[in-house]
Order: sequence, then C-alpha cells, then structure tokens
Amino acid sequence: MSYGILGPRGTFSEEAAIRYWGGGVQLQEAGNIPQLFGMVEKGEVEGALVPIDNSRAGSIEPTMEGLSRNDVLIAGEISIPVRQHLLSCHPYALDEIELLISQPAALVQCEEFIQEHLPRVRTEIVASTTRAAQLLASENRKAAAIAHAQAARIYGLEILCPDISGKDNITRFIHISAPGKVSRGKKSSLIFTLPDQPGALYRTLAVLAERGINMSKIESRPSRYQKGRYWFYIEVATSGQEGEIKELLGELCLYCSNLKYLGSYPAGHHLTGIQ
Repeated sequence: MSYGILGPRGTFSEEAAIRYWGGGVQLQEAGNIPQLFGMVEKGEVEGALVPIDNSRAGSIEPTMEGLSRNDVLIAGEISIPVRQHLLSCHPYALDEIELLISQPAALVQCEEFIQEHLPRVRTEIVASTTRAAQLLASENRKAAAIAHAQAARIYGLEILCPDISGKDNITRFIHISAPGKVSRGKKSSLIFTLPDQPGALYRTLAVLAERGINMSKIESRPSRYQKGRYWFYIEVATSGQEGEIKELLGELCLYCSNLKYLGSYPAGHHLTGIQ
C-alpha cells in the first residue's frame, strides 16, 4: 500500500515523507491537501503526510479544515527545517523578474526577501512550490519561482538566490490515517466547539489544568457553517493510556457542544540537514 504526499516530485512533503517512512515506501502524489484527505478517507492510500504549521507562516489552513471536516486520525508527526530558493529557467538579474510564482505559505516565509528585492513584482499562487517550478518552462515572461533545491535539480533550473527564507524556518507535518489505524503516544489532538455563554472556554481548559495536562497548541478558527461561531484545535501532552484519554474525553463532553478526538501519537522529532 502506498502513502500520499503533496506532489509533484521535489516538494518538501516528499522530503519529509522519505525521512518519516524511509526510502523504500511507495509514494502517491496529490495535487492539493484536500485531495490527500480524500485519498485517506477512501482507502486509496495507507496514510498521508500533510503540513500542519510553519514557524514563520503559522497554521496551514487546508490542513486545519481537513482535520475538522474529514474522518481521519493523526498517527504521528515530523518537523523539518525548510530552505527556500529563488529559481528560474535563466540567470536573470533580480530587477529583470516580472513574475513570481509560488505557494502561499512559501511567500509568507520569504516575505522579507520579497519586500527588499522584488517589491513590485506580480505574484501568482499555485498549490505547491514544485508546481511553481514546473510552470517556469511554459512561462513567456521573465519569471521566477520559490521552491526546494531538489526542484531545481529535477527540472533543470537556475538557483538565482539560495536560502531566501532565513533561519529557523521549520515546517511540521502530520501523518493522517483512517480511524481504524489506531496509534499510541504521549501527544493528543482534539477539536471542539463551545456553547455560546460566558466562561465556556475557561471551564473547558480548566479540565486540563485540574488534571495537570500541559497544552502545547491552541487555535480558534471561524466556522464555515455558523456565522459568528468558532471551533478550537488543541494539542496536549497525555500519558497515552486509553483509560486516561477516555476519562478526559468524558469530562470535556460536559462542557463542549461538539468534541472530536483526533488520536494520540508519538511526539515528533526535529530533523536537520534538509536542503
């Protein structure tokens, strides 16, 4: 069985997947993140690796929406350092570039470079950095793309400027799987909504505090279906014991309108040396 990644070849998703699963697994490419969630739900792949957040760009919206809307679990995670490069088909000077193509998160990661060196260049958004690199060959204008160095090697591109996203640029990927693929670990993720009343969030988080459970991430996001309402995503440290999780979920249900358990999984480690 294969595993899903965000394609085409040469993405950071591919790099992270090889580091996470090893080089011997079969990888199946998807055009976008929602498609990856669909592939997992339909059983077309054993699991998939999707980016959930970046140290510079924040949370990845399609992944957060996928966790909320799709019937999946989180089975693991991996964080990798990301080095973005400015690529082109020809060795243009920066002041010659007319068009900059990339993926939204990559543009945010490189915004300081763009503001300083390409402040008036038109930008075009695509689903992945590698797709941006692919499009350069068919572009008539003097265009550049922000992408992985591997994309330059695969598609025969020039690296105009290396490492334009700066230091400490880290992307975290999560391994999503079908609900039946149970994982165990000391990190758990939950999504919940709250009744519209004062102190609702305080009472919910107090459950964690009273149990001595540390929360490493909390994020609120507007509901697409209820105007003015929000849902919350949290990551917490737990023992990984089924009994503890069951008790925690039972108590949280007393305070939440809706509660979705996304699984317990091993906390990921940070990798170095990614180009």
